[in-house]
Amino acid sequence: MNLQTHIPEALWDAVNGPYLSENYSHAILEATYYLSALIRDRAGVDGDGATLVGQALGGDVPRLRLNDLQTESDKNLQKGVEQMLRGLYIGIRNPRSHGQYSDTKETADAIIHFIAYIIGMISVSKEAFTMESFIGRLQDAEFVESERYAELIVAEIPALRMGDAVIALFHRRRDVDLGKLRFLVPALLSKLTANQTASYLGVVSEELRTTTDDATIRTALRMLSPELWPKLQELPRLRIENKLIAGIRKGEVQSSGKTIQALATWSNNFLASFTLRGDAAKALVERLEDWDGDARHYVAKFFFYYLPEIITTPYSVSRCVRAIASAVKNGDENLRSAVIGRIRHFPDDWQRQLVEELKEETDPENPAVVLDDGSPFLSAPENSEDDIPF
Repeated sequence: MNLQTHIPEALWDAVNGPYLSENYSHAILEATYYLSALIRDRAGVDGDGATLVGQALGGDVPRLRLNDLQTESDKNLQKGVEQMLRGLYIGIRNPRSHGQYSDTKETADAIIHFIAYIIGMISVSKEAFTMESFIGRLQDAEFVESERYAELIVAEIPALRMGDAVIALFHRRRDVDLGKLRFLVPALLSKLTANQTASYLGVVSEELRTTTDDATIRTALRMLSPELWPKLQELPRLRIENKLIAGIRKGEVQSSGKTIQALATWSNNFLASFTLRGDAAKALVERLEDWDGDARHYVAKFFFYYLPEIITTPYSVSRCVRAIASAVKNGDENLRSAVIGRIRHFPDDWQRQLVEELKEETDPENPAVVLDDGSPFLSAPENSEDDIPF
């Protein structure tokens, strides 16, 4: 019998060296190694031996399905092949890996033929995870926008496919609601290996290298985290930083509610990670110092929460505090509301400076806020007679 003509070409390529040299035990081992690589590739897992078989073919929802698993016979076939494969590794591969064997040609032919039969089944098996099914899950109208639901979806992605999944999602991100990405992306990024992360950031960097489209940049930011931003390639990173900071310099929230330079607002939680953070800090302070209340409203609405992370030098902090205090003293209700809502979360040095700058606007008997150290801050609105319940 001519083994070459009775088994898949790729399997013959794997075994022909030792087989033609009449090292039949080694040829059997090479066949099992080829089978392992095929299972890993098809299932997207990285185990070995019986563990690999369990990862790929075992469980109630196997990663590789040999049929539709609808009938008892279907389930029996799945379980039977899983058990045969476990036996193949335990009873055939492992002894030859750990001891001296001298198999005959007839034994090698029989075992390699059996492995070829298994390969045929694995090759046509149905993958529980595909990129299209993954994207389809995200387009599901019943997608639950929660961290737990996102974690469950990510848990279905084979570890070896995680990098491919995030790259596929990046390319298809315009097809997925941004609200869903808010939960899914952190769960997905947290599971990437260092190599998968590097490959993904390379793809993102290439897109940001030349794009001028606001929607492309906005959705790319949604597909990143502040921690990953410094790991992008420097040229596209600086290019986008410069564009976003330029937007901050012109940003406004008009009395109609319209936001000018809306793209730049998506940078708020990234600014502290920018290489050009100093430029961003200066742009924000200048917006707060602007005579136009629409410019100050832009910072109050979109950036106020992040100011202490972005503005860090003593001089710039003092300048920022003075700008906020000046606006509040001059009746800027947007900044007043922002600082009242956020001051308890600001660092101690910010709190001390704001308390000092606005002490004349503070009624100690009726403060808007009492800080942790007991300091009153600003004045609460006075109740009018119309506010008294009857």
